[in-house]
Amino acid sequence: MADALSRAKQIIDSRRLAAEDAATQRRLELEAISPELKEVNYRISRAGIEAVRSAGNPDAFSKLAQASVENKARRDAILQGLGLPVDALEPHYTCPRCSDTGVCDGHYCTCLKALVEQFRVDSLSSVTPLKQSTFEDFKLNYYTEPALSRMTQIYNYCKAWADDFDRSSGSILLYGQTGLGKTHLSLAIVNVVLAKGYNVVYTSAGNLFSKLEKESFGRLPADETPMDTAISCDLLILDDLGSEFTKPFVVSALYNIVNSRILAGLPTIINTNLSYAEIEAKYDPRIVSRLLGSYRMLECLGSDVRQLKKDE
Repeated sequence: MADALSRAKQIIDSRRLAAEDAATQRRLELEAISPELKEVNYRISRAGIEAVRSAGNPDAFSKLAQASVENKARRDAILQGLGLPVDALEPHYTCPRCSDTGVCDGHYCTCLKALVEQFRVDSLSSVTPLKQSTFEDFKLNYYTEPALSRMTQIYNYCKAWADDFDRSSGSILLYGQTGLGKTHLSLAIVNVVLAKGYNVVYTSAGNLFSKLEKESFGRLPADETPMDTAISCDLLILDDLGSEFTKPFVVSALYNIVNSRILAGLPTIINTNLSYAEIEAKYDPRIVSRLLGSYRMLECLGSDVRQLKKDE
């Protein structure tokens, strides 16, 4: 989130500066053509400065305001005489709603949100098959009974969960053998939730815990805070839990993330190839208790879909 938001703000800022620089260049070029325009612009600028100075003098302020109106009317006439619109000297912002500030009515503007969403999609697409992992692309015909009934229920549950998503949605634990569609369903949820404008963090357990360990020893840049991000994002999806090397630091970090997000009421999706019994055997009872008590446990059944697709 932080990286996407920072990059988006940089682009918005560059758009604003480019628009304002272009406006300054147009003004200088037009003033070179029309000395009268240059003089009027100077009067308008001076009137603005004098208006600030005379704010405590109503009579002087009123005269300056009237002079400003007259000067602006004269400027408009000059521009029209040059065959130009009256806003020719104004910056032409990419987003007129926020004037390329990224903020509108005290909130992030839609232009900034669109950039953030695009960066998130691009980032996830570079490391996952995000664009190919939609609900529409999830094929139930690879499953046979009784797995078909179970996976149909899970598919419908995940789709409804994504459609209704907000920060108060419940958490999900998808578990079962490899190749049953857990990652596909998780990414399908990501596609829907990102389109709603929420902040989604999708990471493998191994990658996250590796970053957390580097963070704890000060080996990450100061502005990279994976623990804070994992705890505070709108939706955290932790893929392939159980593949990481279990050691005291990892157990502590996992407990902190799971417990903190439960206390904050924030939704989390965890995928694991472990069975129910293996989850109980591998993790601290405090973690298992919170997973069983606060997560919707969805056991995936069937044959390895990836292998079935290869055999076609």
